[in-house]
Amino acid sequence: MGMEALKHSLNKIKPKQANLHLHSDLHLLVDEARTTFGETARKGPGSFGFYLGFFKRLGTKKVREILAEVKESKIDNPAKLFWWKIKQESLKDE
Repeated sequence: MGMEALKHSLNKIKPKQANLHLHSDLHLLVDEARTTFGETARKGPGSFGFYLGFFKRLGTKKVREILAEVKESKIDNPAKLFWWKIKQESLKDE
């Protein structure tokens, strides 16, 4: 029963349809970060463009490192830590 039930359950799962607007690695990273933090804003802080602006300046590699660190940490507000780290990196570049 175990394997059959598992097979039946897996067949019910439909793969997530790809978003055609996410056409670069940077866009995929922005989408991943916004999804991780539950962001839904269309304008201003939390919007796709807001994230994209910061991520372009820092580069994909650095943002991935920061996002991985935040995901590994066990804190109450990961978004706050993420943006603090982004701010610290942005200040280094100035």
